[in-house]
Amino acid sequence: MKTIGFFGDSFCASNQPESWCNILQQMLGADRIRWFGEPGKGIWSVFFRYNQLIQQDRVPDISIFCWTEPYRLYHPRHTLSANTEPLEGVDPNMYKALEQYWIHLHNYDKDEMAYEYSLKYYDQNILSEVNSEIIQMWSFRPFETADKDAGIKLTTGTFIDESMFAFSGGKDNWDKGSINHMTVEQNQQWAQKVYDRIR
Repeated sequence: MKTIGFFGDSFCASNQPESWCNILQQMLGADRIRWFGEPGKGIWSVFFRYNQLIQQDRVPDISIFCWTEPYRLYHPRHTLSANTEPLEGVDPNMYKALEQYWIHLHNYDKDEMAYEYSLKYYDQNILSEVNSEIIQMWSFRPFETADKDAGIKLTTGTFIDESMFAFSGGKDNWDKGSINHMTVEQNQQWAQKVYDRIR
C-alpha cells in the first residue's frame, strides 16, 4: 500500500474519521496516515519537518501540502502568531517578546516577500526533486486574510489553486465546522475535489 502524509496547519490536522484527510486516504487506497498538519504552524515548520523526512528517506509516496498564511513566526515547539494565547507552563517572557515583536519589529511587506520567495524556492528546488506524488493547495490563499491576492502559482505536482479558508465560508463562517474548520459535508466535498484533481 502507498503511504500518505499531510503537511500544513489545522486545515489538515484532524484525525477524525470525517476528516477530509482520512476520507481522501481511503479513496486513494493508501495506508493509514502517518503525518498530519499541526494547528497554528507556518510554512517553516513544514519545511523543517519535510526536510527531515527527506534526510531520513521516509518521504511518503503521496505528499499533500496545505500552505498557510505568511503571518506566523517559526518556533520549533510553540505556535507564535499575532494574538497567540499564552499557554500555561510556557515562559511568559516569550509571549511578551512576541507582543513587542509585532508592535516594534514586524513588517508585512518583508513577511510577504519572504513568504513568496521561500515558498517558490521550496516548490521549484526541493519538492521538484522528491520521489513522491506532490499535491499542493492553500489553507489560506497567500495574503487572503489581508484582503490581497498574491497570485502565487506553484509548479510541482498537482496544484489546487483554491483556499480551504474560503471554501469553509471565510471570515463570515470562520470555525463553524469542527473538523479542519469545516463541516462534515465540506470535508467530504473537499476530499472529492482533491481526488478528482489528482485522479
